[in-house]
Amino acid sequence: MSKLWSGLRSQSGRFEALTYVFMLLLSFFVPLLTPSLAHAAPTLTERELQSTTARPGQTTDLTWIFDTTADVANIDHIEIEFCDTPLGTCTTVNTPTIAASVTATLTNFTSNGNTASRQSGDNGGTNNQILVDKTTADAGASRDEATISLDPTDITNNATANRSYYTRMRIYSDAGTTLVWEGVFAQSTSQTLTVNARVQENLVFCVGSTTINDATTTPGADCSSISGTVVDIGNVESGFTNVSPVATSNGGSNVNGIAMVRTNALNGVVISYKSILNNSSGTLKVAGATCSGVVVTDQCFNAQGTTPGTFTAGTEKFGMVVAGVNCVSATAYTCNFGTGTYNLVRNVDYDGAAAPNNTYVSDINMVSGTTTGQYAWDATAAADTIASSASSATKVVDDEALILKFAATASAATPTGSYTVQADFIATATF
Repeated sequence: MSKLWSGLRSQSGRFEALTYVFMLLLSFFVPLLTPSLAHAAPTLTERELQSTTARPGQTTDLTWIFDTTADVANIDHIEIEFCDTPLGTCTTVNTPTIAASVTATLTNFTSNGNTASRQSGDNGGTNNQILVDKTTADAGASRDEATISLDPTDITNNATANRSYYTRMRIYSDAGTTLVWEGVFAQSTSQTLTVNARVQENLVFCVGSTTINDATTTPGADCSSISGTVVDIGNVESGFTNVSPVATSNGGSNVNGIAMVRTNALNGVVISYKSILNNSSGTLKVAGATCSGVVVTDQCFNAQGTTPGTFTAGTEKFGMVVAGVNCVSATAYTCNFGTGTYNLVRNVDYDGAAAPNNTYVSDINMVSGTTTGQYAWDATAAADTIASSASSATKVVDDEALILKFAATASAATPTGSYTVQADFIATATF
């Protein structure tokens, strides 16, 4: 038993000796295996790396902003290493290109003078590190928003989009031996986003009937409010000139015609009409009748022609006038017919020139004697312009509406019958 106990004590002593030797070896090799632990320094706080552009292949102005806290050491050398990753061996697939000559601007340091140069990185890579050597080392003190900026042409982003890169900053209190702070800053290139848009040619034109009989009532904000296809000017007699809107008590439909247009044509829009011929004539007539010049015994009203004129009751005539331009619904610009601030200008042949140009032609219903406005009508197949924005300083038109009044007076010899005429209104925009 005594021999056994003596042997165990001997084995135990050898074990303790081996353990001691192992611990000594471990204390020697661990710093070699984990150099980052051996050289760890306080981490820079509030770190950010600002870039003036993330576009691939473009030069960018980089600015590092950071804080140093509990500063008891000087700041002398600053290394900025560009790598693909924040830690470990430094690869440079995604990193920017550093110019051969760089300039650093320092702010919020004790002294800002420095020289800057490009060099190969401490952890691998070629020409991927910047050394900022302060002319005068900072005295130990905390730094709030210390800033290092490079000139706008010093850095060129990687040519590939959406590539992250990291800058490892190391701050030394001497010429590169005593590490006192370190920190990693992140940045990336990005894919350029292209936003497309189109402004298309736009022309909205509509024709119909309306109860409006002035130059101030809005016909609505767009063509959705325009409807109707008939203007009835009632029972025409030789003692009166019927001018729309003709009351229902006189056989009329109590409406005027209306033509509204909206367009972004920069060179203007022209509104014209063509009489639709019936048996070679486009005047107010009994369908199928043959018109015989200016006689009053055929079943055709004598059209006024393109030279406007007033109508005298009993002297057979038919015509039309653009009584006014309603633009209360316009939203793109100030629009007022009474003050002349509108873009769709009436043609002189259809502007009721017996009245001032910006005065609404007020003839209505059954007019005895002579009309105050002048009327015109082209009974041929020619296209006649009734309004245009081509002469306006601003030629685009935003829902301006032409109020169309129709007038007719019969002679005592005008034959009875149901008279009608159709017109084709056309809008031509020049973009």
